[in-house]
Amino acid sequence: MGSDRGRTSFDELTSRELEVLSLLVTGDSNRRLAQRLGIAERTVKAHLTSLMRKLGVESRVEAALLAQRYQKALSDLGAIPKGPMGERDASCKSGT
Repeated sequence: MGSDRGRTSFDELTSRELEVLSLLVTGDSNRRLAQRLGIAERTVKAHLTSLMRKLGVESRVEAALLAQRYQKALSDLGAIPKGPMGERDASCKSGT
């Protein structure tokens, strides 16, 4: 096992990277994540690249699985997105 892989060094992430990471579990596109956070799509891509490097994962799927696994820790860190469209609960429910 690699020493860096799977480590949860969330303390290295910025608050915005934590927000992006927590939203990955929704499966939304970069464009949709950008809309929800009120930022440019290229900014989402930059945050993804940075957080993936810091977490030692190679894909957004790995990052999403890590976020799902440590959802409670992310919530405790205040990683719930804020802003006009950052309501996670509403997007996670189907049919509304």
